[in-house]
Amino acid sequence: MSGLQWFRLYHRIVDDEKLRLLAFEDRWHFVALCCLKADGLLDTPNDNLRSRKIAVKLGVQLRELDEIGRRLQEVNLVDENLSPVAWDELQYKSDNSTNRVKKYREKQQYNATKRERNVSVTGQDTDTDTDTEVNTNVLTAKRRSVSAAKPDGFCDQLWKDWKNHRKAAFTETALKGIEREAAKAGWTLEAAITEAIERGWQGFKSEWVEGKKNGAANRTTGQRGNQNGFAAALRYVADGRTDEPF
Repeated sequence: MSGLQWFRLYHRIVDDEKLRLLAFEDRWHFVALCCLKADGLLDTPNDNLRSRKIAVKLGVQLRELDEIGRRLQEVNLVDENLSPVAWDELQYKSDNSTNRVKKYREKQQYNATKRERNVSVTGQDTDTDTDTEVNTNVLTAKRRSVSAAKPDGFCDQLWKDWKNHRKAAFTETALKGIEREAAKAGWTLEAAITEAIERGWQGFKSEWVEGKKNGAANRTTGQRGNQNGFAAALRYVADGRTDEPF
């Protein structure tokens, strides 16, 4: 294993029996050989040039290098090639910083690519005209699904106008309520709805048309009836009621 930027040197080395058998300078020679192993020099072909390079690194002569090697071999710290014994057992393959950095960068690039894909797929929600049209269509369809059916004999155009005029859904309950109020006032259903459309009402109350006969104003009481009906409508609003009057 070579080409490491650093290598493992365990703290127990100060208590190692093999090292304690050596002179101080040979202890340093062993540490220096570990550095050369990590650098890769000890893994090069074993020739005279290699030995000279090692001697230069240790700051000794070639003949001294041979003696250093002999003494370290006697305590089984290095082999015949001056490589530290059990090097591969003490240095892990994961200690190679180059591989770690490479894996880290690959992971960062993968995460960045994944985030970009999520953004491109999800996108940012915006309120568009299309969304508004869809919501309006859904609301219209919902109103139609709960709307009352047109009574028999009722004018088709008037019914259509009333459905367009009416803001809330016109249910069967609302229809029966207007029919009841129209009958109380002596009006037909068509006359009541016509009056409601003309006056901008969303419903119909008999008290709103008090003094009028079936949509036709009585000459002597019509004006008073209009005023009374308008006053009733105002009271309906003043009372704070927000529900639809049928």
